[in-house]
Amino acid sequence: MTKNLLLPLLVIAPACVHAQIFQNSDMYYLAGPSFASTQTIGNSGVTLYGAPGYAWTWGFGHQFHRIGGASLWFDIPLVFIIGSHETATIAGSVSLNSMMLVPGLRLMLPLAPRISVFAAAGGGGGFFSYPAIESSGPPLTTNDVNHGVLSFGGGVDFRLSRNFSLRLDFHDYLTGRNLNGVPGRNHLLPMVGFVFH
Repeated sequence: MTKNLLLPLLVIAPACVHAQIFQNSDMYYLAGPSFASTQTIGNSGVTLYGAPGYAWTWGFGHQFHRIGGASLWFDIPLVFIIGSHETATIAGSVSLNSMMLVPGLRLMLPLAPRISVFAAAGGGGGFFSYPAIESSGPPLTTNDVNHGVLSFGGGVDFRLSRNFSLRLDFHDYLTGRNLNGVPGRNHLLPMVGFVFH
């Protein structure tokens, strides 16, 4: 008798927990342009000409706290930046790509029944390419480095249906200098995409 009652509970309980987790969760896919400015490589005097590329984000969010209409979410975004081939005043070309994992918090504030704004911040790490000069030919080459990342941003969610939203997102990813073809530390990424609830 006990065995007959226990077996359905062991099957139903994980399913209920699983449903509860995903009931308060979203998955999002965003994409947009990335920008690399013209810069001087190190102290070499060599100019690297910037070229636009593209970026995309795949992420998972889970709501863990609610205060009135506002909600607090834990986000796990994976961000990819694919730079165009960039040329310089010397022979060679580089492809400056990066990948970042920057978990953080997102605060959602409803403005209307189907419109919410949000602010987000996080920290993590990334794998970055950067231009370098070598003595062997061609002298212009690409090196790689791992580096810490901070992120700050926000955007707007337009709820199109119960399970689907359109999201506009703008984030600044703060890294070390001159990574991914960007002089300075700021990687500004405007994106638009879809959210599944």
